[in-house]
Amino acid sequence: MRHLLGVGLALLVCCPFSARGDEPAPVPLANGVRGLVTLAPSKVEMDGRLREWSQAFCTPLSYNHKAVENRAAQFFYMWDDEALYIGLRCLDKMQANPAPLSATYNGDAVEFYLDTRPGAALRGKEWTPGAIHFYYSPFEGAEVKPRWVMRDRIATSDTVLKGVEIAASSDADGYECEFKLPWANFPEFSPKLGAVLALDAELCSGDGKLRVDRTFAYGSPLSVQQPASQGKVELVKAFDPDYLSVVGPASFPFWVDTPWVQPERAQVQAVVAIPPAFTEIVGQVEIRIHDTEGKVVKTIPAEIEAFGPKDSSFVRAIARWSIDDFAPNTYFATARIAARTDKTLTTVAPRMVAEAIVQGR
Repeated sequence: MRHLLGVGLALLVCCPFSARGDEPAPVPLANGVRGLVTLAPSKVEMDGRLREWSQAFCTPLSYNHKAVENRAAQFFYMWDDEALYIGLRCLDKMQANPAPLSATYNGDAVEFYLDTRPGAALRGKEWTPGAIHFYYSPFEGAEVKPRWVMRDRIATSDTVLKGVEIAASSDADGYECEFKLPWANFPEFSPKLGAVLALDAELCSGDGKLRVDRTFAYGSPLSVQQPASQGKVELVKAFDPDYLSVVGPASFPFWVDTPWVQPERAQVQAVVAIPPAFTEIVGQVEIRIHDTEGKVVKTIPAEIEAFGPKDSSFVRAIARWSIDDFAPNTYFATARIAARTDKTLTTVAPRMVAEAIVQGR
């Protein structure tokens, strides 16, 4: 299925008009949208395996971590008339969540933030009806035993969610998890093409114990305090390449760091995550170094590499340069992601927020 999706997207990237034929144009994206929720192509089987998720919009996380085999992850988002679906695939060789239910975040887990409020209320500062925060985990202790709970001590903690389903599976290299949240719990929200809501997905990692790390798809720990930190997303039929100019930064996150521990003389490292649906489409990634006036002073090709288990969907592009090449605070970087035809898919910049709780990774 992933290969077929890659072929389909490649046709759209190379010849979008002829490939679409009589298909209607994709719905336009609303102002401020940063991500997508794609329509489920068929009934979602809640079995904890992401077989039907290959066409879903994805936000990769932690592809720049020093221990990607225990951190790199992919959040997926789908919808149908019945529910919102959240998928997670995570590389993790030390799987566990020893926390009690009320503190499910304290181990391998997800903190999920959702705002379905209409109009100007969307992404407001306060937690009011329609904006919720909950936790879920594939594990209870070291056992695959999915569970979830609402966050306590905020104004919407008493929200009753009905019809929730959660399923998970795992092996020695990682785990997959599916979460189903029916729209009926949000009577003010109407699920339809073009509808806009806000969300954030936080991955919590415990390395076999209580939480030691956390990272966010759209926001930061500010999402805990206020829904304004969440990202606006739109319900669409499919991930059309025309959307990449808007949602590319969320789907191809870009990190530029100087790791705190290095085996060689000090280098700066740039990492671009390549989401699963595009691993067969992306042909090159180049890092552009700009001076403070915006002029490109150097272009550095990034090496595309797969990581994780054999035949997995984890792919990234990495470039490195000496810490002496450009003085800190005198430059910034962007990344151009191109198809095998050299057609630019999207150009992205690092997110200007501390999206991970552990720095210097």
